[in-house]
Amino acid sequence: MRKKLILVILFTGLIPVASVAYLFSIEPLEDKITQKIPNERPGEKQYCFDFAGALPFELVNRINREGAGLRNAFDIDFVVVIVPSLQGDDVVAYSADLFSDWKIGKSTQGKKGILILISMADERIKIEVGYDLEHIYTDLYIGQVEREMLGEFLEQADWERGFLATMENFVERTYRMYKKGDDTREVFERIEEDYYSGGAGATTRFDFGGALKKPLPQTSQELKEYFGAQPTPQQAHQRYMEFNARNMSDYTVDLFSEDSQIFFSHWRTSSGQRRSEAQAEDGLARTVKQKGRFAVVMSGSETSINDFICQCPYFFVRTGKGWQIDINAMGRSLIMGGPTWHFLSMGHPYMFAFEDYVIKTNRYYPLDGQKAFLGLTYSLWDKGQGGFKITPEWNSPAKKAGIKDKDILISIDGIKITEPYQDWEMMGNYNPGDVVEVAVKRNGKKKKIRVKLEEPRSYTDQFPYKRREGESWIGLYLGYSQPYERKIEDVQLSVLYVVENSPAEKAGFKARDLIYYVPGSRDRHVGIFDYNQLLKRHKPSDRVKFKVLRDLKERKKIIVEIGSYSQDKEGF
Repeated sequence: MRKKLILVILFTGLIPVASVAYLFSIEPLEDKITQKIPNERPGEKQYCFDFAGALPFELVNRINREGAGLRNAFDIDFVVVIVPSLQGDDVVAYSADLFSDWKIGKSTQGKKGILILISMADERIKIEVGYDLEHIYTDLYIGQVEREMLGEFLEQADWERGFLATMENFVERTYRMYKKGDDTREVFERIEEDYYSGGAGATTRFDFGGALKKPLPQTSQELKEYFGAQPTPQQAHQRYMEFNARNMSDYTVDLFSEDSQIFFSHWRTSSGQRRSEAQAEDGLARTVKQKGRFAVVMSGSETSINDFICQCPYFFVRTGKGWQIDINAMGRSLIMGGPTWHFLSMGHPYMFAFEDYVIKTNRYYPLDGQKAFLGLTYSLWDKGQGGFKITPEWNSPAKKAGIKDKDILISIDGIKITEPYQDWEMMGNYNPGDVVEVAVKRNGKKKKIRVKLEEPRSYTDQFPYKRREGESWIGLYLGYSQPYERKIEDVQLSVLYVVENSPAEKAGFKARDLIYYVPGSRDRHVGIFDYNQLLKRHKPSDRVKFKVLRDLKERKKIIVEIGSYSQDKEGF
């Protein structure tokens, strides 16, 4: 194989639903720094090789970090290649040679590698799949990913969103196949030859940045009315899924709340994402929980725990027009990690729907059957150490007993832990006050730690949902900022809603304000913790100063006189 100057990107990972693209200008390819690809892969544990210097540093780091996640979780060595030029080589032969030369998938139990090759000058995409994964990632599926996902984002000159959306789609398919009985971790090498892929698969052409030159699609008045606000949350949810199934991309229709329309002006999507979302909802049983003008369409109580945490809850808000989907709050409150959904923020107005679920970091589990609380989070199996890499919950019994981040969980009371959520199931057999022995591996050595269990905790036992009469109250609902906002100001807190007649409204807060200063915050990354501590430090009638960025350009100081909480008041 003739080695050419290319950019190689290896993707794998766990994707936030709220990820918003960095938009890159189209630069002349000859201006980019390039270097030749080595004959051997530079590092087995590195998942992004940016030989062209085309990607931002933070995206390279993220791909490398998430690559390890997919490798540990699914035993897949997932690789992409973006090239400035093939310099006359055939894209199919080039990708097959690179796949074998670098032995992509050799580190797996079998030949489970995936390579994505993109040539910018030639405007070609080629996805190569290892022998042992061809039955999971078929040519039909690969072609759809190339055309409807990655290709469409490249035509929008949107590198980050394209990469992250493609990764998310692969993870979702891997999990769907796992549920059908195809566990990629159990696949073993069936081919004796020293080749890692067959060189087949789809190839796709794209026009980098071409979509930016085209006018936005026009929606007929009839469709605008059909996809308007709806009389019930259920009907709004059904219309949203039909919107995706029809592959519509006009997010200015009144099915979307005003804040969601603004959100979508910064958030790229593709037809592949819309199609996948509609397909994922097909046949699912959904229930509706409503409180005042807010509603959540979510999985029913009969849904199994493993399926429940993989099915996205949808937020809807009632306005003067009717029920509209609140993608803005979803995007600022939810994050996708592998096939499961987590919370970025618990400061949003939809948390009432999750009051019957056990607290684990950024996850929700049914409270039914839980008698005791241990407080461990884990998802990644560390094959080398034979256990799950764990994190103790904040202020949990596990944390208090001395369990640390990155400990490897071996067993609980002598029972070996081999499945995610196994500890959650075990807590139905214990009571508060019971002591369990948790065996972990730390720095290669086995340790046994005795943990005294406590009462089960609901999400609503945590900030900000347990409030007492007379406590400090401001009246804000809060979410998480987006990357395009953090490029302007390094903020985390985004105002979702300002409660009517609250101290926050009287002081001048508005929805979409970005809070970048809270009195007493420990550093410039102001977050929910800082806001919580502010409420604990100050009493009603105290005056405090916030600093906010409004409309991404106007910096304002807002002085709030803290109010007093009483039952049924909204916001925090």
